[in-house]
Amino acid sequence: MNAHNGYTKSPKVKHPEMNDVQPGDPLLYVKFTEEDTKQLQRKVIQQRIDELFEELSTYEDEDDEQLNV
Repeated sequence: MNAHNGYTKSPKVKHPEMNDVQPGDPLLYVKFTEEDTKQLQRKVIQQRIDELFEELSTYEDEDDEQLNV
């Protein structure tokens, strides 16, 4: 990309999503800081931990039901 306010199409790069984009069309871009990346990583790790505990809890409930039968 040669400019921040527009798109310069390169024949070497073929992305179907960009076929209708014309040179000079404004694009949305996001700049992440190192702190943003760290926060996102913490959220992903916490989500994984939560999912693991949910799966474990479901598994334990199934075991408890089998013991009561």
